[in-house]
Amino acid sequence: MTTTARWLPDFMENQRLLLAWPYRSDVWRKHADPARDALIKLIKQLPDNTPVSLVVPASISDSVPEALKSVQRIELDYDDIWLRDTTPLWQLNSDGQLAALSFDFDGWGGVQNVIAADKAFSQSLCSRLMCPVTNSLLIAEGGAFTHNGQGDWLIGLACIKQRNPAMTEPQIKSLLGQLLPGQRLHFFDGGLVADETGGHIDNMALFVDANTVLYAATDNTAHPDYKTCQALKKQLDKLPAYIQTIPLPLPPPQLPAREERAGVELTSSSLKRTVELPLLCSYVNVLQTSKLVVVPQFGLTTDAQAVRTVREALPERKVIAIDAREFVLGGGGLHCISHNLPKFKTDEL
Repeated sequence: MTTTARWLPDFMENQRLLLAWPYRSDVWRKHADPARDALIKLIKQLPDNTPVSLVVPASISDSVPEALKSVQRIELDYDDIWLRDTTPLWQLNSDGQLAALSFDFDGWGGVQNVIAADKAFSQSLCSRLMCPVTNSLLIAEGGAFTHNGQGDWLIGLACIKQRNPAMTEPQIKSLLGQLLPGQRLHFFDGGLVADETGGHIDNMALFVDANTVLYAATDNTAHPDYKTCQALKKQLDKLPAYIQTIPLPLPPPQLPAREERAGVELTSSSLKRTVELPLLCSYVNVLQTSKLVVVPQFGLTTDAQAVRTVREALPERKVIAIDAREFVLGGGGLHCISHNLPKFKTDEL
């Protein structure tokens, strides 16, 4: 008996959580030690029933501490830990077999220039999983997409337009319609001012189940993202009526403390992470599985409100709070560093 092909959302059952080991000294301070400590703490705080796979290059596998020895290891090369953006979109096709859609990658429009391993990561992973992959020449990242597994997609158009200046907006929309046939595509052409990606949707709006979207909101007219948030809300109001939209407070862009930038190598290979570079603290950028939602915390007065709102919106899921400041110092959040893999595939590795 055949089944209908479907795209796999983060919250689909029977998946493993995929994370990667930090190591870049031009992104992570103090030889990535604080970022590694933050990742270990994150993994240790996950419930025992959360299966995790850790990707690590073979050349540095010895740096993974004893505390993570029980975590499944996948040895593959990559340039940085933003697996959301370098791992493909997953689909179960009509005969129940896993398939993938991968985009071209340019280092977020030049945020990073050493990207050869990241460009090859989707193909390398799919080869390990023995999964067929469709490779598109469109330059885009996974953080530009979120969907509910039922045909509705939110797509960050602004960043995709930036990556593909030779294409018109109608051409981009048409191509995505061909790559995602039969899906209802909802585009948002905007971005938050501190977003290094230029408009990833997972900083602004994210499906957390088939019927629910979290989104960034502010009523402060002096907030630099006030107009963007207002436009986002208008776009979300166009979604099907069965989808509820849950606002989360958007803090203003934060600046790092001087000690938080100590030990970061300032090179021409990546964006220079100085004390003047603002941090994007978005509660929308959650890590999730079918049973769990991890809400980022930034040491701000709005932290508790964000956790409370998500708990009220998703009473059937376990909601926990994790300090994510070390990750936003590197340019992304919990959703950015994570991806999900069908458990039946990773069990074979």
